[in-house]
Amino acid sequence: MRNLIRTGLIFSAIAVLAGPARAQASGRYYPETGHTLDAHFVDFFDEHGGVEILGYPITDVFVDPENGYPIQYFENARLEHVRLGAETVVRMPVLGELLGGWDAPLPSGQRAASGCRYFPESGHRICFAFLDFFERHGGSELFGYPISEFKFENGRVVQYFQGFRLDWHPEASDGSQVQVAPLGLEHFIAMGYDPNLLRSNPPQDMLQYRVIELRPLVSVRKPVVQSSDSQRVFVVVRDQNLMPVQDAGVTLNVKFADQERVLVMPRSDLAGISQMDLEFEHQPPGRSVILEVLVSYNDLQVSTRDSFLVWW
Repeated sequence: MRNLIRTGLIFSAIAVLAGPARAQASGRYYPETGHTLDAHFVDFFDEHGGVEILGYPITDVFVDPENGYPIQYFENARLEHVRLGAETVVRMPVLGELLGGWDAPLPSGQRAASGCRYFPESGHRICFAFLDFFERHGGSELFGYPISEFKFENGRVVQYFQGFRLDWHPEASDGSQVQVAPLGLEHFIAMGYDPNLLRSNPPQDMLQYRVIELRPLVSVRKPVVQSSDSQRVFVVVRDQNLMPVQDAGVTLNVKFADQERVLVMPRSDLAGISQMDLEFEHQPPGRSVILEVLVSYNDLQVSTRDSFLVWW
């Protein structure tokens, strides 16, 4: 699979998407994924849809071990910094084609349809909401030509273009049902690159980092306890990149069979951990003790829960 796709990458890219690389003084860090948009890609990224189309970076820049190009993956795309003759350019490989999205062109009798636009260059149509999204966000200059009709994949309506895939999300809020598919991640996996490249990294300047999501986990030392016993409760607070969150507030609501206790646990430490010991007596055997945890940090709040069993 790696060699097959690699052959396509050497020769296949949407030519109109290539442009001179203009270096920036520095890259741009995205705390949403914990990766830095490389300085060489900043202009191209901004001029070709930014986060809305290309998605957040999911790797830092790295050198492709087979061709020596500096490359970077995004949720929906891949960018390469290459030298073509005397010029250095940024180009975006056509992932829709490379991941096998091409279908046979439509027969001549099926090309005309209300609400659709036919593209003789590829022999396919774009219709309805997909067409609206396509035309509103740059058309064929950005997406390339359609290389399939809309079809079902994994229970979802999708359509492939040379560079991208659009997916239909009926469950999304009004106006955002059409979304660009994560072909960048799919292609990264298909290429067999080191998965450690996907791990988030802190920025060089920690002032650039923001916690925008809390992902707490609660656990206990003993899953089963006696009627009169003690229990240690652990709460581990991580952010959107699974980095520890220090100084988060933690409130514990303990629901025993006969009472509830609301306790303020210590704020999370440098490792993102808060812990507390519970003492209790005469709890009925066979009943669960429910732990409800509320974690707060800045203007973020999220709850989670766990339980343990009184057995004898």
